Amino acid sequence: MTDESTRSRLDQAREPHFKSLDAKRMRLFHDDSGRLRLTVAGNRSYTDVKVVRAFPFSDREHFIGFLDNRDKVITLVEDLHEMTPESREIALEALERHYFIPTIQRVLSLKEEFGAVYLDVETDRGRRQLVAKGLRDAIVDLGGGELLIADVDGNRYRIIDWRSLDLRSRRFLECVV
Repeated sequence: MTDESTRSRLDQAREPHFKSLDAKRMRLFHDDSGRLRLTVAGNRSYTDVKVVRAFPFSDREHFIGFLDNRDKVITLVEDLHEMTPESREIALEALERHYFIPTIQRVLSLKEEFGAVYLDVETDRGRRQLVAKGLRDAIVDLGGGELLIADVDGNRYRIIDWRSLDLRSRRFLECVV
């Protein structure tokens, strides 16, 4: 049997760790030093804000999170159209920078040595040489032939449909997909 104070603490633990804020009262802007700031009218201001998607691949248009400089959630906005046009535009630019992911068009070489995988690829942004920790750990199968590859530096690359790549690229990837 639990007492009232224990029940209250349990209820608080179940609540989200962020407040739902009125998106119309939120102002997103760059301060004089270029840092992204979020000010909520009548509430507070946050510096070094990050803008992220809750569902970056399955629902890119909804549930946009705003994180503080310690990566704690400030708030979640269901739809950016709830924000003012100026703040929405800045949020979209921040999302574009955060989710910049070059698309791999060809795999020129792939070799594994001592648990590290070395890839030489052509992307829509030019040729890149990647190093990943174990290919099976570095590749995320998003379904429908789409793959996401993360290198040791945290850069992400995507393959829209590995089955539609040239024969040589497919052969490199068949052993891990």
